[in-house]
Amino acid sequence: MTFTPIEELAVAYDPSELERKVWRRRRLVRSRLVSLVITAVLLVALYAWRREDFTRGYLILCAVFVGLSVALLVGAVVAHRRARRELARMGQGTALRIGRTGVELAGSFVPWSEVAAMRAVTGRWGRHERLQLTRTGGEPLEVPLNQMSVRPATLDLTARAYSAGRHGVDLAALDA
Repeated sequence: MTFTPIEELAVAYDPSELERKVWRRRRLVRSRLVSLVITAVLLVALYAWRREDFTRGYLILCAVFVGLSVALLVGAVVAHRRARRELARMGQGTALRIGRTGVELAGSFVPWSEVAAMRAVTGRWGRHERLQLTRTGGEPLEVPLNQMSVRPATLDLTARAYSAGRHGVDLAALDA
C-alpha cells in the first residue's frame, strides 16, 4: 500500500449548523405563537366564565400575561430573522486552506512569513467564536468557527505542522 502526502487542509463553508439554528429558531417562533394563543384563549374563557369577579387588578394581571407572551414571541421572531440573515451572509467555497506556503482565510492568502498570529476569538453577544488571523501588515481576517466543519484543535495541529512549528492557533479564548 502506498500513501500520498497530504499537501494541505482545505475546509469548505458548512451551512449545516446554521441551518439547524434557523430550524430551531423557527420552532421557537411556532411554540411562542401557540403559547400566546393558548394564553389568550384561557384568559378570554376565564373572563367569560367569571366576568363579574374581574376587577381592575385582574385585568392588569391579564394584560401582563398577554404582554409577556407577546414579548417572548417578538424576541423569538427577532432571533429567527437574525439566524436567517447569518445563514444568508455565510460565504461560499473554501473558508480555510492551510498548506506549506501559507494560509488562505475567507478568500485571502497570507504566506507564513506574514502571519503574526492565529487565534480563536470569543464572540460578542449574539455572535459565535471566530478564527482570526492577524497579519504583520493589514487588517485581521476572520471566519466564524461555526461555519466550518473542523474542530479548533485540528486547526491548531495543522497550523503547527504546516508552519514547521512557528505558528499555532491560540485556543485560550474557547476555554473561558
